[in-house]
Amino acid sequence: MDYSDLTPEQAEELSQLAENLDETLRAAGAESAEVALSLIVRLGFLPALGVILLLLLFKIVNIILAIVIMIFISFVLLGFSVLISEQARKNAMQQVYRRSVETEIAKFLGRHGVSRRQFDDRVSSLLPTGAPLANFLSPPAGDPAETETDK
Repeated sequence: MDYSDLTPEQAEELSQLAENLDETLRAAGAESAEVALSLIVRLGFLPALGVILLLLLFKIVNIILAIVIMIFISFVLLGFSVLISEQARKNAMQQVYRRSVETEIAKFLGRHGVSRRQFDDRVSSLLPTGAPLANFLSPPAGDPAETETDK
């Protein structure tokens, strides 16, 4: 069965499934990135603030130098937290994909007799640019990213 042969009900179900799966991946990634970011902030800023307060207390630095040091530490921690939260987001989406999204896709394919390639082609045309689910779909036929072994 070609995906163009899907009935309107099947096409609507496919569209709804793609939206739901994409939202599931997006929510998992956002939650994980948020947790990682808050962890970095807690583990980084609080000790840094404590060290700066101790330096001020023992009159090793003055208030201006303490502010400059805090700004520098803030930039370093911000850069580090962006890297960590992005990696946490990607890892969380991969885990959710393997645990639940793949199963849902397999159920849909079994119910409607559609191949995975047809499913991927159809869903990639339905998803907006930058959708998390698109990262897990195979490239469209004729795409330069497709390798010779895929053909």
